[in-house]
Amino acid sequence: MDSNKRDLGWHNYTEWSHSRCAGICDDDIAMCYCPPETKYGRIEAPPGAPRGTPPVRAGRPLYWCQPSTDELGNKVMWGAVKYEDLFGRDGWCNADVPSFMCPCRIDGRIGSLCNIAVEMFCINQCSGRGDCDQGFCRCHAGWYGHDCSRRRAGLPTNTPPDYMGSKPWLEPAVTPPVAAEDPPRTKPQRVRPYIYVYDVKPDFSTDILQYRIERAHCNYRQFQHGNLTSWIGYNAYALESMLHETFLASEHRTFDPEEADYFYVPIMWACLFDVYGWNPLPRWPKEVHGPRPYGAAMMQLETVRWLNATFPWFARRGGRDHIWLTATDEGACCVFKDVWPGIFLSHWGRTEFPHTSGSQYHADNYGTGIYHRDHDGEWLDQTSRTHACFDPKKDLVVPAFKRTEHFRSSPYVGASPVERSIFLFFRGDLRLAPGQDPECKYSRCIRQTLYNRSRAENWREKYNVLLGDQATVQGDYSLLLSQSLFCLVAPGDGWSPRLEDSVLHGCIPVIIMDQVQVVFESILDMPSFSVRIAQKDMLNIISILKAISADQVQKMQDNLAKVWFRYRYLGVKMAIRDAEHVVTQHREKNGGFLRPNPGVQYAASPVDDAFSTLMQWLYARIPEIHGTEART
Repeated sequence: MDSNKRDLGWHNYTEWSHSRCAGICDDDIAMCYCPPETKYGRIEAPPGAPRGTPPVRAGRPLYWCQPSTDELGNKVMWGAVKYEDLFGRDGWCNADVPSFMCPCRIDGRIGSLCNIAVEMFCINQCSGRGDCDQGFCRCHAGWYGHDCSRRRAGLPTNTPPDYMGSKPWLEPAVTPPVAAEDPPRTKPQRVRPYIYVYDVKPDFSTDILQYRIERAHCNYRQFQHGNLTSWIGYNAYALESMLHETFLASEHRTFDPEEADYFYVPIMWACLFDVYGWNPLPRWPKEVHGPRPYGAAMMQLETVRWLNATFPWFARRGGRDHIWLTATDEGACCVFKDVWPGIFLSHWGRTEFPHTSGSQYHADNYGTGIYHRDHDGEWLDQTSRTHACFDPKKDLVVPAFKRTEHFRSSPYVGASPVERSIFLFFRGDLRLAPGQDPECKYSRCIRQTLYNRSRAENWREKYNVLLGDQATVQGDYSLLLSQSLFCLVAPGDGWSPRLEDSVLHGCIPVIIMDQVQVVFESILDMPSFSVRIAQKDMLNIISILKAISADQVQKMQDNLAKVWFRYRYLGVKMAIRDAEHVVTQHREKNGGFLRPNPGVQYAASPVDDAFSTLMQWLYARIPEIHGTEART
C-alpha cells in the first residue's frame, strides 16, 4: 500500500490475499472501498483533520470483490470479479443500481447497496456511556473501561446513559453492570466468587474486533434494520464476546482486585484466528507469520508480560487464579508454559500427553516449528511439548453458545414432543470430496468411517439411522434432533458442538473420541445421560446401542431433562429476547395481528444456565486456589 492507501501494483504480487485492495484501503480496520474517482468511492477526511474524523464520503466496500483483470484486460492473479462489474459504468462503484453487487458484511452498514447505517457491535454497547466504533468503545468524558462502565471520581452520578436519551434502541442490548451500581451493594447482597475483569490493552482485545472483516465474526449479536438487535445465526467463536459481556455485567464482578477470588483476562484469542490470516497486524513478533495457534499463543504471552509489568496480581499466585478462554478448535494445546498454570475454559478437553495437532487445516496445525529470540528458541518446546491440552483438575470444558432458535424444536423450550423414530443421528461435515482429506485426518476419521459403514450395511433402511452431511441428510436440523433417540458426538478438526446439540434437544449423546472430555464431564455425572464408545469399538455402535434396555434409555432421558439448561447461556435473558423476536415475527406475518404460535412457548425459566454452572464450579475451587475456606 502506498501513501495514498492504494495498492502498490496489481501485478506486483501474484498470491491471492484478503488484504489486496483494488480501491482505497481504510488501514485502520483493513477494509477496502471503491476508489475516490468513482461515483461511490471513498473520500477520506481532509489532510490534517483531527484523528477519528469521519470520511467525506464513506464509499461502497469492496469486500470479496477483487478484479480478475486490470483495465486493459491483463490477468490479476488475486481477483475473481470482472473489471467492468466493479469499475464500469454499470458496475458496483459507479451505478446507482449496479448490475453486480458486492456483499455488504462490514459492521455498521446493511442493505443491498451497503448504504443504511446501523449501530455497530461493542461489548455491552459501551453501557450506553460511549460511542461504538467497530468493536472499540470511545467512552464519554468521565467514563472508562472496555464497556465504559467505570466512572471517574467527581463525575455526577445522575448522568443518564444514551439508551435513556439519544439512543433508545440500545436498551435491549445493554445490561447495566451490577458492579457499577451507586450506591454499591453491600457484601450480604453480593455473590461469590468475586471476579475482577481486566481492561487489557486494546491491542489484545477490542483492536482485534476492529480488524475483523465481517460483522458476524467474533460476536453473537448484531443490529439490523431499525437498529433492532438480533442473534447471529451461528458463530463458532461467539462465546468469546458473549462471555466477556456476561462477566462484565455479572453480579460476581468486582472493581476491587484485592478482594477478587479470580481474574478474567478477556483477550480475543479466537477472534485473532479470524483476522490473523489476512492482516499484517496484529502479530507478535511483527516479522513472524506462523500458523494461527502460534499467533494467538504469542499474543497471550505478550498479555502476561504486560500484566506482570503493570499489575502485581498475576505473579502473586503464578497465574493460578487467572481465567482464560481458548475457544478455538484445539483449545489450550499450545499455550506457553508460563501461562499454563492458569484456569483454561475451552471446548476441547483432550487429556492425552504427549500430543500432536489433529487439525486437518494447515493454518490451524500447531505442529509447525518456529524459532525466534522473542520466545528464546523453538516455541513448541515451551508450549505443546510441556503440557496436555486440558487438565480436568484445573480447567473446564464449557458449552459453545447456541441461541434458542437453534433448538426451537426441542421439547425443553415448549415445542410439542414428537416420536423419537430416528435411532441414531448425525449431520455434519465429512470431508469426502476427492483430495479434500486424503489421509482421513479430519474427525480422527470417525465420522467418515461410520458414514461409509452405514452405507455399506444399509443402516438407514435397517435401523432408521441417519448419518451424513447436508447433501445426504436433509431436513430441519432442530426437528431431526428432536426426533432422534441417540445422537453421535464426534470431533471435527478439534471440538464440535454436537454434545450441546444433543443435550439441548433431549437426544442421548453417543460420544466417540478417546481421551477427550466433553462439556462439563469433570463436574456432571455424564454416564447417567450419555453413552461413551471407544474408537476401537465404533463399528459396533449399532449392537452397543441396541443392547441398552428401555429402562436405561428412559433413565438417561429423565436425567437429560435435569441438566439440559446447564448447556445454554443467558437462560432468562435469551428466552425473553427470543420471545420478543417471535412476537415481532408473528405480527409481521399476520398484518400486525398477533397470533401466538401454540407449538412454541419461549418461557423464561430461572434455572441454572451454563454461566451459573461455571460460577458454581469456580466457587467450589476457592479453597484450592487460595488455601483458605470459602467465605460467604
